[in-house]
Amino acid sequence: MNLDYLTFIETMQKLPDKEVKIYYAVGELIKEGRDISTLKISEISARAGIGKGTTYEYFQSKEELISKAMFFLMFVCVRSILEITFEEGCFKDKFYKILDYMWGNRLDHQTLQSIIEAAKGLGNQNMAGASMHFECADEKNLILMVEALLKRFIDQGVDEGIFTETDSVYRKNVLCTQFILYIFLIQDIPGDADKKEVEDFVYNGLVNLLNLRNA
Repeated sequence: MNLDYLTFIETMQKLPDKEVKIYYAVGELIKEGRDISTLKISEISARAGIGKGTTYEYFQSKEELISKAMFFLMFVCVRSILEITFEEGCFKDKFYKILDYMWGNRLDHQTLQSIIEAAKGLGNQNMAGASMHFECADEKNLILMVEALLKRFIDQGVDEGIFTETDSVYRKNVLCTQFILYIFLIQDIPGDADKKEVEDFVYNGLVNLLNLRNA
């Protein structure tokens, strides 16, 4: 497993327990459909089971709290997906398992839109501060690390003979595009009835796109 990735995991695991509870409290409220821009320090603290004063020991403002919570929750999702890629098994099984994880953590269109708008409203300074708070390296290195791990995953599909595409950058970009497509396709699906159909559509699309240029 990538050393930088392990170092980053270790850094995240050393965060104070109360700080982590605050981040997960924000995540719970978002999953319930709350508009992230309307959240108050008092209700976040109540959901986390800690006093409002204690929350202010970790964050100077709501903007700082929200920006750090968004970064943390995003990392938790990415970490869970990357950990699946390191498990035993074939590429296809891992790919479907990742889709299952994404399905279990899906957000409706309105909630996802509120997160996007909140990120815009927080501005580059708050998001940069959040990234500096967590990272063991700069943001560029973190992105490169994630990209390298995704490349490693898609290379497994090449090794198994699923894909014939030779351009590693193109392979990685198509993989990421299919994951993003899945996120948008499942936003407003209420139950499991169409889940398999959507998963097959995304997987088959990946296979077709990564064999198309060498057909």
